[in-house]
Amino acid sequence: MKKGASDILYLVIGFSIGILILISPVIITGTWYDIESTLGGLLIAEFLMRTSALIIGLLVIYDTVKSFYLKK
Repeated sequence: MKKGASDILYLVIGFSIGILILISPVIITGTWYDIESTLGGLLIAEFLMRTSALIIGLLVIYDTVKSFYLKK
């Protein structure tokens, strides 16, 4: 199976979008996960936001790789 330039471009774009989703909480807040700067309910909300961004980013990367290898 020979992969075309458009398939490789799709793979690179998918990886880029997945990585941007993975680091979006860092881009939004400006810091890595920091327990000392957030308190109470905000700590839980920040943890959930970072965890969901991690899961969604990994799903995007997984779908991109899956589509790349299953394309005929």
